[in-house]
Amino acid sequence: MRKLGVLIALFLVFGLAPGVFGAEFAFHGDMNHRFAYTNHNEWIKGSDQQGLLQNGSVNDFFGEIKYRLWFEAATNEKNVKGVFATEIGGLRFGERGSAEFSGDQIRMEVRWAYVDFQCPWSDNKNRFKVGLQPFKVNPYLWSETVAGINLDGAVGNIDYQLAWQRGYEVDVSTKEDGESDVDSFLARIFTKPTDGMKAGVFALYQTYDDDDDDPADFSPITSRGYQIKKFTQRNEAPDNRNPPSIDILTLGVDGSYAKNNFFVNWDVMYQTGDIEDIAFDDTEFSGVVQSGAFDLSAYFAHFDLGYKMGKAKFTYTFWYASGDDNPNDRDFDAFITTDIDRADSISIMEGNYADDNYFTEDVSLLDKGLILNKLALDYSATDKTTVGAAILYMLTAEDIQYTDNSGRSQKEDEIGIEVSGYMKYMLYKNLEFAVNAGYLFAGDAMDAFEVDEIKNGSSDEDIFIASSRIRYKF
Repeated sequence: MRKLGVLIALFLVFGLAPGVFGAEFAFHGDMNHRFAYTNHNEWIKGSDQQGLLQNGSVNDFFGEIKYRLWFEAATNEKNVKGVFATEIGGLRFGERGSAEFSGDQIRMEVRWAYVDFQCPWSDNKNRFKVGLQPFKVNPYLWSETVAGINLDGAVGNIDYQLAWQRGYEVDVSTKEDGESDVDSFLARIFTKPTDGMKAGVFALYQTYDDDDDDPADFSPITSRGYQIKKFTQRNEAPDNRNPPSIDILTLGVDGSYAKNNFFVNWDVMYQTGDIEDIAFDDTEFSGVVQSGAFDLSAYFAHFDLGYKMGKAKFTYTFWYASGDDNPNDRDFDAFITTDIDRADSISIMEGNYADDNYFTEDVSLLDKGLILNKLALDYSATDKTTVGAAILYMLTAEDIQYTDNSGRSQKEDEIGIEVSGYMKYMLYKNLEFAVNAGYLFAGDAMDAFEVDEIKNGSSDEDIFIASSRIRYKF
């Protein structure tokens, strides 16, 4: 922890003496303390058997911390800005090797490290970001930290974005002939055609080629790991098998409209391409195992409809993420994200405040897609207090196929109904106390995740998660 202390001391020195260096310095923080209770600890990430449902409750209560501290240095003219951030992520109170007695374990990571500067040949509307940076294509496709180069600019009333990002670098000392890096290329334009409306179109091309046709070297992928960032992770030794080759194009339109207390947001995307040199292992569910090349054709559609009435806001959210309907063919029909963090559901996604503990961060369940319906109410009770409630009805877009404990084949799509609520209160200007809870009345599709002794074709276990946080941001 000595290194952290020295780093903070330097930040403070710089922050207290901006004029000395002819630049402006700032030190920011997000110091988040989270607590959670659940009746099925084995369901959420952090347990030894994540994503399963045992017979009866597996109760657990835990606390954790997640800190993010960042330093910014900018010239007085704002032409150049440098950002460096560290993160201590999701350390549970008493966690062995992280936050146990004496608390002297070192668990820090570099979160951001980039320079943001104005293009020398243009005005401040055209800027480059170079380095490890927050990167957003679309919140339902890719919105996370990644290293690369990003150009944001404007021509007249049209904004544009061009980017190259590298998610995985091949070691040139060990790579095979023809093996490439995992690269992504983005082109986007965005405009405001009318008062209150924003609309954009984009194209994202992602590619990687391992040039290895030997099935013995194919990296095994399961439906639980149906995401680009998981596809392209090289296996640990001794396997060290290659990620699958990808050649994927995503085309999308998104935007929003707000006027007279009414608002709507929309996102529509279509994916095409192919995924090759893959060993797709769905033994856990359909029992199918296939190796080789697969064609990708998938789509996603989302919208929010909302209305503000005084201190209240009503929002209806719908999305449809396509799923794969036939594990025996050579087509991938399920929409595939790159790296996102969805918090729309407390019981399924990252909606609980201890958000390093979840079943999925994705818009889908497995490779079966998702149909989500959510009706939410948010109410600003006072200047310091906000409360809200929501009800969700969720189904997979295609049936989850599995075998129950009697050897019968089952096909189910109903995830269930979730009822949730929250309260946020500002103890001080920058210090928030919040609680939330969600209860999933499980549908029969959740039977696919139950242990064999209760896997009988119908759901047997509901899921309850309650959480709170004390969060200081500055």
